[in-house]
Amino acid sequence: MCMANWSELPCDILEHLTSFLPVQDYHRFSLVCLNWRMVAKQKRYSPIQQIPWLALGTEENKRKFYNLLEDRHYYLDVPNLRDKVLCGSSYGWLFTLDRKLKFHMVNPLTRKCYDLPTPPPFLEGDLGMYEQDVPRFLEAESEDEEIHEFLREFFEESQRILVVKSIFDYDPSTRPDFTVVILYGDDDTPAFWRPGDNAWTDITGLPRALEDIAFFDGKVYCVQPPIDNNHSVIYTFEVGNDPKATKVELQVPRHGNPNYFIEDRYQNFSVNYLVVFDGKLHLVERFIERTEHRLTTEFVVHELDLEGNNYSTCQHINGHTIFLGGNAPVVINPCQFSHCMKDTIYFTDLEFGHKELYGAEDLGIYDMISKSITPYYPREVFHHTLSAPIWFTPNPW
Repeated sequence: MCMANWSELPCDILEHLTSFLPVQDYHRFSLVCLNWRMVAKQKRYSPIQQIPWLALGTEENKRKFYNLLEDRHYYLDVPNLRDKVLCGSSYGWLFTLDRKLKFHMVNPLTRKCYDLPTPPPFLEGDLGMYEQDVPRFLEAESEDEEIHEFLREFFEESQRILVVKSIFDYDPSTRPDFTVVILYGDDDTPAFWRPGDNAWTDITGLPRALEDIAFFDGKVYCVQPPIDNNHSVIYTFEVGNDPKATKVELQVPRHGNPNYFIEDRYQNFSVNYLVVFDGKLHLVERFIERTEHRLTTEFVVHELDLEGNNYSTCQHINGHTIFLGGNAPVVINPCQFSHCMKDTIYFTDLEFGHKELYGAEDLGIYDMISKSITPYYPREVFHHTLSAPIWFTPNPW
């Protein structure tokens, strides 16, 4: 019996097969032979949805990523990711801030990079510190150790809080008319940028301290967390000239006993996320207890009826798997991936600033059915001195 020569398979069949491969197998496919490598470079078929990797810290000038599917680490030498704070992830791109507070978006696998305008200063007078004290801190030795230490702490803190969330409406790899929306500064102010803009455009008509943003049905939605009335409030706006936000006549009461938060507001708190799946916008509440450690205890999911100004609390998430953290939420169908459990939320730690003793430890899998939490990654003392782990969807296309 003659053995088939796999290198001579028709290109159209090979190209179709590549659309079913996870990114790591796509890379292995390209290494089989010259013909297969040429097919892989064509990238003619859209790939299947990819399971996110966990973007961690820098080790020996290489960025560390954890592949959940294969339970292994990758170390990528991407100069644009060295010593950068990760302040968002969307469509396989990472948003970064460097020590000079320069803002970028980078695809670690294609190495493509966009320079973004620096967001407006988040405190009055900060722009002068950006322009004058950054060179002083980075390029000159300060004679006053106290001033030098103050500037070091100031810029590290600025890196952490200048931009708290960054998302796209479309993948820049496939559409050049994409829009970036961010939450920035102490007030978590939303602003947007499109290719060709020289600066960020702020949105008027919004309150302070928004918690999350999401694109849905051609608009941007924002959520204000419960403050005095224990209700989350939804706002929306459209990207364009003179954008103004409007309040959605829909409020979602915070789950649980309000006294739990009022009496122990410094120990217990909640965080809201906006997540789109099954063609609907959902509000996801994350409840966290903060004592010596700070650990997530529960998630509650609400489906929002934007037309009827109503909501319903979900007992499950229709078998989906959601990846939550500082990234734009990723929702996948676990039927395609046996490694992911149905009706679960894979979450990462929120921030790093207070984690000097314990590192990034609030990572786990929340089961919507059993209400239990299991680990997917060991707790580490230090991932990175500035930013917490963040989900990143590999996108070499």
